Amino acid sequence: MLNDTWTHTVSQILGWTYFILWSLSFYPQVLHNHRRRSMDGFSVDFAVLNILGLTAYTISNACFLFSPVVRAQYAQRHPQGAEPTVQWNDFVYALHGALVCCLIGSHFLYARFWNFQSKSQRVSILAFVVIWACVGVVALAILYVWVSASWEWIDVVYVVGMIKVFLTAVKYTPQAAMNYLRQSTAGLSIVAILLDLTGAALSLMQLVLDSSLQADWSGTTGNIAKLLLGNITVLFDLIFIFQHFVLYQEQPAERKPGLSEHDPLLDSSDEP
Repeated sequence: MLNDTWTHTVSQILGWTYFILWSLSFYPQVLHNHRRRSMDGFSVDFAVLNILGLTAYTISNACFLFSPVVRAQYAQRHPQGAEPTVQWNDFVYALHGALVCCLIGSHFLYARFWNFQSKSQRVSILAFVVIWACVGVVALAILYVWVSASWEWIDVVYVVGMIKVFLTAVKYTPQAAMNYLRQSTAGLSIVAILLDLTGAALSLMQLVLDSSLQADWSGTTGNIAKLLLGNITVLFDLIFIFQHFVLYQEQPAERKPGLSEHDPLLDSSDEP
């Protein structure tokens, strides 16, 4: 009993620690954009897909926490661990992240309002295809529940959660490709990536600990979205860290948008 209480306490500490780190990880990019007064080097596809993914994650977590139907269906499928391993910090993180990502998205949509000087970026056709494909998949899942007795509402929730996992894998690709094409990570906050990586590692640790507490390792697959989300995030964060610190090492101070390393420090008009 004492051991279970201790394990539960550690789980709560891990959960709220990764919640804080993941929540804080959104802000370095916001501050980075404002400091540079530019979105150059940050992918608009990354921003848009992040909004959709976190919205899907919010909905998925909310269903596991607040829907009696979904919780009952989960208990029926996991009799040894009847409580979903989704925690309050999962839901609050997702909702908070979606709102902050909407703020970052406004940096692209309303650059003049924020007084940003950036080259215009448009959401790619491929990103639009991905977005509408995700919406279509959810619509088909809901329709299938109505016409088939083999699916339940929890399956729709799993589909929504898997959309977040899919978008997590997809959303990082445009940013990684942009870094490669520009041979630079300027525009992407590495502090945000480091916080994101640490949060993902702690999230996975909490999931494993919660499953061991229930003595039911199917709890990890029962929360498949969190499991895959953590692993995919770790993978891409390591790629960004490798790009930043090894492949494309930045200059000590980033240059202002529009200036190149060959431009003179003083404008000729300033000379006496």
